[in-house]
Amino acid sequence: MTTLDYAALYEANYRPSRRLKRLVARVLWVGLLIVRPTLALDVLAERRSAMGG
Repeated sequence: MTTLDYAALYEANYRPSRRLKRLVARVLWVGLLIVRPTLALDVLAERRSAMGG
């Protein structure tokens, strides 16, 4: 296999799943903001403080 074959394999098999995970995470966040906005903001604030920002 050449480098281009590995690149095509990576693009076809791995990158779409990462994009799908990000999309699902965003949909869940929006849903949580709609259903329980206070909880969503508390989680976001805790996440930011844990990251040091």
